[in-house]
Amino acid sequence: MIEAERHNRIHQHLRQHGVLSQEEAVRLMAASPATIRRDFDKLAGQNGVLRVHGGLRYPPSFHDTTFASREIRNAAAKSAIAQRAVTLLREGDVIFIDGGTTTFQLATCLPRLKLRIITNSIRLAAALDERSADAGWEVFLTGGLLYPQSGLLIGPAAQNHLAQYHAHWAFLSAGGVTPDGVFNTNELVVESEKVMIAQADQVVILADHSKIGCRAMCQVCPLTAIDALMTDRPPPARTSQALRRAGVEVLISGREAGPGPAGGKA
Repeated sequence: MIEAERHNRIHQHLRQHGVLSQEEAVRLMAASPATIRRDFDKLAGQNGVLRVHGGLRYPPSFHDTTFASREIRNAAAKSAIAQRAVTLLREGDVIFIDGGTTTFQLATCLPRLKLRIITNSIRLAAALDERSADAGWEVFLTGGLLYPQSGLLIGPAAQNHLAQYHAHWAFLSAGGVTPDGVFNTNELVVESEKVMIAQADQVVILADHSKIGCRAMCQVCPLTAIDALMTDRPPPARTSQALRRAGVEVLISGREAGPGPAGGKA
């Protein structure tokens, strides 16, 4: 692939996803890491492209970041991830679910089991309410500050509410997963996710392949704080090695479901 074609594909990916990691670019372009580094160096600063650790990104003004626009990106992958995630659940489980577009897909495929679901997402609570009458669920919604265009309740009130509960599972979305940990885009969103992690036995990150190898502004936790990563493709080698060292089980949607993560966090 010639340089101009690679650059065009890089911009196309950035327009769609807002961010592109070096690992993902190597895979997409079938190019060497050295070639991609040179491409990234040339593109940085052009047409608003920003060089960040491990990749490139557009500033938020260059791509629509509303919930509706994010929901349709990689929609099939997000749906498949959610369908794989619900196979972990058993009768009587208590679940934290945050307000990301991937975790939102859980509303369409949660099994008809006796479950208690705790969320800070108004959108998710409303979607669950449409099915809850005959599904056997109890849905708990936190208070808090409504984050614009997200339907998400954040801030101290949401965090204090979440801290009252203990859950068997925390199903969380992410803005990025790298060898250094799990990341998301907003500090107050991250603070609520940290409470869910602290109060859950098992923490599962739901993230499609476009998030793997990418960083967002705020770190949620190191990899050692999570039990499983649910995604739609095997992670790149460096990230995969870091996940393995941290004891994180990688669960790929579309593959046969086996027993869930065992033991929980130390």
